[in-house]
Amino acid sequence: MKNLIIGIFLMTSLSLHGQVFERGNVQNLVKKATDHIYNASPDSAEYYIGKAEKFIPQHPVIPLMRAMSILWAHIPTIDVELFREMEVQLDSAIGLAKLKDPDLDDPEMIFFAMGAYGLLAEYYADQGYSMKAVGEANRAYGLMKKGFDIVEEYPEFLLTTGLYNYFREKYPQKHPIYKPLLWFFRSGDMELGLQQLERACTESFLTKVEAHVYLSYIYLRYEYKPELAQRYLSELCTIYPKNYYAKAKYLESLANPRGFENPPLEIIYDLIKHESPYYKLAGYVFLGHFEEKNVGNKEKAEYAYRLGLEYSAEIPDHGEFFKSFGYLGLGRLLAEKGEKEEARKSLDLALQYAETEQVESEANKLLSEL
Repeated sequence: MKNLIIGIFLMTSLSLHGQVFERGNVQNLVKKATDHIYNASPDSAEYYIGKAEKFIPQHPVIPLMRAMSILWAHIPTIDVELFREMEVQLDSAIGLAKLKDPDLDDPEMIFFAMGAYGLLAEYYADQGYSMKAVGEANRAYGLMKKGFDIVEEYPEFLLTTGLYNYFREKYPQKHPIYKPLLWFFRSGDMELGLQQLERACTESFLTKVEAHVYLSYIYLRYEYKPELAQRYLSELCTIYPKNYYAKAKYLESLANPRGFENPPLEIIYDLIKHESPYYKLAGYVFLGHFEEKNVGNKEKAEYAYRLGLEYSAEIPDHGEFFKSFGYLGLGRLLAEKGEKEEARKSLDLALQYAETEQVESEANKLLSEL
């Protein structure tokens, strides 16, 4: 009986406030806006955000979508000026959610406020603002706990619940130093977390793309199953052909001998043509890999590796995998030429930036042979 009463309360609450989770004209406009956001088309996204705003002028989804549009138009290199624009929108989303629902008990308001807090925490953490990051993360966690209880009714919460279940257990395994700090957080379940993220890829509405991105990240960085990451990244590349971040990560998922049997040259050249040094770095180091491994032109390969790594100097805080991959390839070529000192420097840099066991293993092997 108690569960029935809670269910009735939740459905009543959603019928009063739920304008985005419910199917209808507003949801269609939000869907069109988010499609353009993830396809890196901010002007088109703003057109649909503006149309949605006429129906829900004081809804937190409006500023949250504007923040996401800024993010995906420039991902992953968000500078301070861009973040300030995002911060205004994220603060507005939180304020509007609290204005509509001061206690943040309504599922829709929980979701949008939690998303805004999470983005703020992520940026502050990346910039080294530890106290700010902890503050925003604590606020997000408080709302996330509410989401645990309604995840089956509202699939949008599959993403955050799945991420929590997975990383609550996996992160301290990989970084034991943090384990004592997590004792007061409820336990997670890695297998359940992966299942929930996989469900989010098909069942959710607003978080489908983010679920694809995070799930592929897990398979690349934590589970070391790039072939599984390929599936999710390939889907994003097909649906959103202007999403260069997905293209770059898709190349990363192919960074093994079998994955590069049929290299996606179109994606490589698309990245090289992009104005961002992050994408030029990714494109050129994989062009180097193609010339080295598939064509056998070591001179062109070395040139491409070096050119890509020149662009890396413009993004000191981003692109660690692509830097490590480029330095590994360059070190491999220099070692073959007998330029041991330069090879050693390059391989040391590959280890410095390494984020995968594959790069670490090969770099150490090559160093031991010099």
